[in-house]
Amino acid sequence: MKLLSLFLACLIAFPAAAETFEKAERIARKQGKRALKQSASGLSENDLRTYVTRLASAQYEGRGTGDKGERMATSYLATFFRGLGLAPEGTATSFFHTFDFAAGMRMEGINNLSFAGKIPEGFKGIITPGKDYQPLSISTSGETKAEAVFAGFGIAAGNYDSFAGIDPKDRWVVVLRGVPASRPELRGSAPLLVKANLAKEKGAAGIIFVKGTNEEISTELFPLSQEIGGAPILPALCITDRLAAPLLTGKDDRAALKELFRSYSDGEKVRGFALESSISTRIGIVKNREKGRNVIARLVSGSKPAAEAIMIGAHIDHLGYGNRGGTRAKGEEAEALHYGADDNASGVAAMMELAQYFTSQKAKGTLTLKRDLIFAGWSGEEMGLFGSTAYVEEGKRQGSLYPRIAAYLNLDMVGRLREQGLSVQGTGSSGEWDDLLDKIETPDDGMNVQRSSSPFLPTDTTPLYNAGVPILSLFTGLHDDYHTPRDTIETLNFPGLLKVTSYVKDMALQLTTLPKPPGYIKVERNARRPTPRVLLGIRFEGGENGLRVTNVQEESAASRSGLREGDILRKLDGKNIDGREALVSILLQLEPGQTYPIQVGRGREDITFQITPDER
Repeated sequence: MKLLSLFLACLIAFPAAAETFEKAERIARKQGKRALKQSASGLSENDLRTYVTRLASAQYEGRGTGDKGERMATSYLATFFRGLGLAPEGTATSFFHTFDFAAGMRMEGINNLSFAGKIPEGFKGIITPGKDYQPLSISTSGETKAEAVFAGFGIAAGNYDSFAGIDPKDRWVVVLRGVPASRPELRGSAPLLVKANLAKEKGAAGIIFVKGTNEEISTELFPLSQEIGGAPILPALCITDRLAAPLLTGKDDRAALKELFRSYSDGEKVRGFALESSISTRIGIVKNREKGRNVIARLVSGSKPAAEAIMIGAHIDHLGYGNRGGTRAKGEEAEALHYGADDNASGVAAMMELAQYFTSQKAKGTLTLKRDLIFAGWSGEEMGLFGSTAYVEEGKRQGSLYPRIAAYLNLDMVGRLREQGLSVQGTGSSGEWDDLLDKIETPDDGMNVQRSSSPFLPTDTTPLYNAGVPILSLFTGLHDDYHTPRDTIETLNFPGLLKVTSYVKDMALQLTTLPKPPGYIKVERNARRPTPRVLLGIRFEGGENGLRVTNVQEESAASRSGLREGDILRKLDGKNIDGREALVSILLQLEPGQTYPIQVGRGREDITFQITPDER
C-alpha cells in the first residue's frame, strides 16, 4: 500500500499555569460599579435591561464556565454586590466560591492521523487535529494501526445489526452518529458511549465517528472541552465529513457521502462493508480539569448573620461559543457566540435587582426581616450543576444545610413571559408552598401563574433539594432560541421580567417573616407511577408555548391524525400542555381506541385535529 502524504505530527505544549484574565476583569469591575451607580432604588424595568444588556453582550463571550466571559460576568456581579454593602459568602472572605470541574480532555504530546490505501488524489492538505479530526474524551492514548470497516450506524439491537457480515475484530470501526430516521425506536443506542462500548465488546481496535451530513446533528467535531463520558474505553475519534467522504465513498464529494448517509438513514441499507484503507493514529490526550466560580453574597438582617437565611439564586454561565454545555444550533451556527439573554442573563438580572431593592429598603429602615437573604450566582450549571453542587457539598461538611438555608428560590429563564404565564416549579418540596403562593398571587397582577409539584428539575435546585432544602424554581418556558445564538436581548419581554421580579420579591418577603421555616417534603423520585395505556407515536422537545413535535412515527395515531414534525402541541382533550409532565398526566386519563381533540400550533395558525390513541 502507498502511504499518502496526509500526516501531521503535532507536538502541543501548554503553559504551566492557566491563563489569567486580569485586564478583562478590571473592565468588568468598572462596569459593575457603573451599573450600581445608575440603578434606581425601587424595582425598575430599566435596571433589568441594563444588567441583561451587559451580561448578554458580545464582550462577555457567552459566559462559558472557566472562560474569560465567565470571569467578566462574575467580576461584574461581585462588584455590584460589594457596592451594595452585602457581606461576602464565598471562600474565606471573598464573594467568589471557586470549584474545579471535568472539562473533557486536552491534547498532550504527539497527535497524528494517516491513511494507507485507496484515498482519492482529489483530497489534498494536511490532516489537522481540531480541524479535520478530534480525539474524544473517551479515547485511550497511544499508537494504533489497523485495517478499517464501515459499520453503518454502529448499532446491534433487536432485529437491527450494523455488524452483520463484517468482522470488526482488531479493526477500526467507522460509524455514523445518531440513529436511522426510519428506526426512531433505536434512540437508546445513539449515544457515543453506547456505540464505543459495543465496538469494544466486538474486539475493535478503535472507533471513528462520522456526522455523515446528518441534519439532526449540529457539529462534526466535538470541542476539546466537551466531556463525552467517564473512563477511557478504546481509541476514539470524530472526523469531518470532508475527511469521511473519500474514506467511505472513494470520492472527494460530499454529495456521495450524503447519498450514503441517506441510504442508511432511510433503512435501505443496514450492514456495513470493509474499507480499502488502513488507518494509523497516534493519540496523546490527558483529562482536563478547569476552574469555575460562583458569586455568593449575604444581606444580614440584623447586627450579625442570622441562624437562617432564604437563598435566591440564578446561574450566570452559558455556552460560550458552543463549547460549554449542549448547543441546539446546527452547522456553523453551533460554533457562533451563544449570548444567553434568557438563559440565564434574565435570571441573574432579576436577582441583582432584588438584591438592590432589599438593600435599599434596609438602608431606609423600612425592611424588617427575621432571616437573612443570600444571593447566589452559580456557574457550571450548563455543564452539569457543577457550581451549586460544589457549594452544597462544602456546606454539608459544616452540618445540615437546612435550616441554615431555610428555602431556595431559583430564577432560570424568566425573560420571556407570555400568555401561558409563569411556571412555579417544585411546590411538592414543602407543604407550605401552596398557602404562601395563594397569599402573594392576586387577580390584578396581570400574570398567569402555573404551579408544578415535581421538585426534580434540571437546574440548580437539584443539589439543594437533595440536601434537604425546600425549593421553588421560576421559569417562563422553553422556546426555539434556547441554547442557540438566537437567544438575544431583542427577544426578551422586559415588562414581563419586571413582573416576575416583583413576584419573587413578594415571595421572599413572606419567607423572611414566617414564624418558622417552611417544612421539607422528601418526594420519592422513583415512586411508582402508572404508565399511560395509550401511545401517540411522537417524539417531542420543549418548544414555544408547548411541546414541539420532532418526529412522527409512520402508521401511528399521530400520523393518522395529521400531525407533522414541527407542530407545537397546545392542548389534548381540552387540557393545556405546558410541559412533559402535563402531557403524561393527560395521557394517563385517555383510553385506547377513543377519539380526542388535539390542538397544535402550525406556523401562525392553531389547528385542531381528532386523534385516536393506540394501545401501548
